[in-house]
Amino acid sequence: VWDVGGQDKIRPLWRHYFQNTQGLIFVVDSNDRERIQEAQDELQKMLGEDELRDAVLLVFANKQDLPNAMAAAELTEKLCLNQLRNRRWYIQSTCATQGNGLYEGLDWLSGELSKAK
Repeated sequence: VWDVGGQDKIRPLWRHYFQNTQGLIFVVDSNDRERIQEAQDELQKMLGEDELRDAVLLVFANKQDLPNAMAAAELTEKLCLNQLRNRRWYIQSTCATQGNGLYEGLDWLSGELSKAK
C-alpha cells in the first residue's frame, strides 16, 4: 500500500509506484468544483499507464459533509467513469473526517482483489 500525495510537485513520482499495482484508490475533493477537470485529467493519465492496465479502481468522493459537495453521480460524469472500458471501478461517497463510507469502499476493493487471485 502506497499513499502518494496529490500535490503538483509529487505527481511525476507516481509512476515509480505503479509496478505490480492491483488496486488504485483515487481520492477526489467533491467540494472542489474548480479543480475537478484537473482531477479527471490526472486520473485518465494514470489509467493510461501500461503498469496499471489490470488495476481495479476505487474512487473516494470525499468531503460529502460539505453543503456544495458534488454527489457521486455527478462525479461519475465529470470523471468520465462510465467511459472506462475493461476496468472494474466503483465510486464511494465518503467523509474521511467522520469515517463515513470508507469501510464500504474498502470492502468493495477487498472483494474485487480477492476475485483476482
